[in-house]
Amino acid sequence: MQRIRLATFDVTNTLLKFKLPIGEEYSQTSKLYGIQSDAAQLNAAFKRQWIVLNQQHPNFGAITGLAPQAWWTNLISKTFLDAGYDYLDQTQLQTLSRHLFKAYTSKVCWQMQRGTRTLLQNLAKANIQLGVISNFDTRLQAILSDVGLLHNFDFVIDSYSAKVKKPNQKIFNLALGHVKHLDIQPEQAVHIGDDLEVDYLGARSAGWNALLLTKKENLSPEQLKIVNPNHILNELGEAEKHILQPDAVRSRN
Repeated sequence: MQRIRLATFDVTNTLLKFKLPIGEEYSQTSKLYGIQSDAAQLNAAFKRQWIVLNQQHPNFGAITGLAPQAWWTNLISKTFLDAGYDYLDQTQLQTLSRHLFKAYTSKVCWQMQRGTRTLLQNLAKANIQLGVISNFDTRLQAILSDVGLLHNFDFVIDSYSAKVKKPNQKIFNLALGHVKHLDIQPEQAVHIGDDLEVDYLGARSAGWNALLLTKKENLSPEQLKIVNPNHILNELGEAEKHILQPDAVRSRN
């Protein structure tokens, strides 16, 4: 990598992770309202309905004019119904949806990945601009603020507000637009995320550098052929050496 002047980050499973698996969080919430539910069934139903709703209303409804809270109310309600709790009425489903939407807007449901704060502080000390590029809805800044990270970033881009999501090159160009006064070129930027197609290949297609936060064993032989092994991070904190001491990383590998 050339000398990096801009580092951007994905959020879910990169900077932050869920405190509990989604199914478990949904199940525990339902029990607060006297509804007994199975976490595994809810988790499986969520995955199915996530796919369906993203097909019907891409990018949290940004494409079809649906507000984020309405999008999530739809998803949460259909998750419980798909999981077999079709006896719940609309009032109960609305109550569960409001509760979960609010909970996921705060640190109630989120926690930082190990090494996040130290990494951001050390990169900032090296005069590297920091940003967030995440396929997320409009709650993103509120979440980052509540977990105590928002002040670290020069800009935050959520895909709903941008009306474009990764891996589209436009969202990476938008990020460069936030630092255009510094004349940072794509080859001087790096994006860090956990998704091969969305984060790693998306950034590379935009002319950026990229680091993939995953375990090598999570990648298929075919996927390993298209990822530079020097670009794989086992932990987020490893990004510091890749960005600030790339020659040392190359010689080690």
